[in-house]
Amino acid sequence: MTAFSPSEVDEIDALWRSLPPDHMWTGWAAAGESPDQIWIFRTRAHWRRFPLFKSDEGYALSDEKGRRVIRAASLQELLSAVEAIPGLDPDRKR
Repeated sequence: MTAFSPSEVDEIDALWRSLPPDHMWTGWAAAGESPDQIWIFRTRAHWRRFPLFKSDEGYALSDEKGRRVIRAASLQELLSAVEAIPGLDPDRKR
């Protein structure tokens, strides 16, 4: 794993602040100035935490069981892909 730079942490913060208030992705958390993992949170039906990792190829988001569910070359691409995670369809009735 590769550590996130402070500028990447700032970019993640800016991306998530740009989301509409009713977006399923409600926040993120990280420990330290250059974390090697960032947690993305969502609240559809119940709270869930998705670990985000950085690699030489880009970024990977895992589900709560550690399975890689999205790989993206950029943080913007990652944001565009998060709603494609199985079971997270915002129009799906629960």
